[in-house]
Amino acid sequence: MSAGKNAARSAGRSQDAAVVAWYAWPGVRDRRVAPTTGRSLVNPYLLLDVLLLILLALFVPIGFWRGAQREVLVTLGVLLGVVLGEFWAGPWGQDLASRSGLSENGGVFLVAMLFLVGSTFLVGYGLGAALIMPAPGLAGRLAGALVAAGNGALLLGFSLRDIRIFLLQNDVGLFDRAIVARLLSESLGWLLLGGAIAFLPVIVYLALFGQGPVAVEYEPMDEEFERQQTPTRRYPPRAPASAGRPPVAYKTEPPRPAAEETRPIRVVEERQTHPPKSSTDISSMDTAVLARRPERHPAGQSAEPLAGRCPHCHAQVRQDDVFCPRCGRIL
Repeated sequence: MSAGKNAARSAGRSQDAAVVAWYAWPGVRDRRVAPTTGRSLVNPYLLLDVLLLILLALFVPIGFWRGAQREVLVTLGVLLGVVLGEFWAGPWGQDLASRSGLSENGGVFLVAMLFLVGSTFLVGYGLGAALIMPAPGLAGRLAGALVAAGNGALLLGFSLRDIRIFLLQNDVGLFDRAIVARLLSESLGWLLLGGAIAFLPVIVYLALFGQGPVAVEYEPMDEEFERQQTPTRRYPPRAPASAGRPPVAYKTEPPRPAAEETRPIRVVEERQTHPPKSSTDISSMDTAVLARRPERHPAGQSAEPLAGRCPHCHAQVRQDDVFCPRCGRIL
């Protein structure tokens, strides 16, 4: 019986030794074995590095979609948040810690992260969404993906730096084991220097040659929504439209345009040129109808009209006329 138990134990040990997992990730010296031994295979430092790489990879498609111009604004937002945190995270964090249950380092870390995240999203992404920019081309999208990866590295690097300084109190044990976290938190200076060197030739090129023409792409419009344009003809058509085609609307135009511009009409104020109630101001006079009494003639004599002349224009008038037929004045 003892021999059988010893054989089973030796077989189990050999099986456990066969499933021993040695993580060759740099900086990791812990050994993780299979769950049969009661221990976990999960490496927290490896998971932290993988999570950071996934977060960096998420910035790339966003930058490819937005373009380089908008991603540069995000870079400015990240740097602005860092500068604001350097100046105001200390005093405001201490005030927050004194008025709440947070520690002093916890309050400073919270204020610094609020400045960093708020400036990145409000100034960087908000300003890029508010400004009207042309659609980027393929080169602009590739450059935007590269700049977005740098923005993600800056954002994660400054966040990890604040975690190490304020929360871990410069305890580098975690960052010694997590390689990606250590590179992001300790290589910010090299990252900023590399970005400045990369942008320097771009700035010089744009300063010397300027930005090239922007090609605007127009999508074809459906016939249903096309703008209706009436064809212009100089003269009306001489023959009606054919039966197979709809009648064409037309409008006529003069054979040639005017040689000179139209003279503007000036509005003159109304003023009185004659004294009121004068004989020349006929428009202000009431129409007077005058009738003469018919003269009585003896029986047997006909009433023949007597010819006369107008005292004003000397035109011939009849006896029954009240107004002169030529000048229109009262007789």
